[in-house]
Amino acid sequence: MSARDQVPAERVKTAQDLADDHDLRIIRARQRCQAVGINGAKHFVSTYCHHDGDAEMLIYLKGRAEPVRPCDITILEQPT
Repeated sequence: MSARDQVPAERVKTAQDLADDHDLRIIRARQRCQAVGINGAKHFVSTYCHHDGDAEMLIYLKGRAEPVRPCDITILEQPT
C-alpha cells in the first residue's frame, strides 16, 4: 500500500475553528443583506470590527446602538 492509497484522517474542528466559522457566517450575512436573530428579534448587520488584542469581533446591528458579541447572534435561514 502506498501513501496515495491511504485516506487522510478527518480533522476534528476545535472550539476556535467553530467560532471562526461563525464569524465568517456573520460577515457573509452582512455581504448578502441576510437577516440575523438576537433575542428573538430580526436585525441586519450594519458593521463589524476587530480591535487589537480582542479575542472576538464586535458586531453592530441596524436599529441597535450597542455592540453585540458574535456568540449572541443566530444566522436566520433564508427561504428558497
